[in-house]
Amino acid sequence: MAKKKNARSGTAPPPAETAESEQLSRLAEALVKYGVGTRVIRREPPVLRVSNPESEYAVEDVGCERREHGHAFLASFGVHLGTSESIPLTARKVAWLVGATDR
Repeated sequence: MAKKKNARSGTAPPPAETAESEQLSRLAEALVKYGVGTRVIRREPPVLRVSNPESEYAVEDVGCERREHGHAFLASFGVHLGTSESIPLTARKVAWLVGATDR
């Protein structure tokens, strides 16, 4: 007799796309030119994990917070990195933070 698959497999569906995870995805796209690894971790709150492939220790989780006008990007230790209005500049700061650029 074949076993039936349980409709509740024990794995939760991924969280719905939020405005914050959309902004983190935009930042990830801007980081491509720096050659860093990026992955949006869809938890609550979502974070963008950025890593420098040249160093296993150079990893930073960037958060995103809704503000009155747009969104702010924050390093895991609370430092403001930029806003959704300045994605290219924010990407450069994040790349510098993980050692992928010296500027």
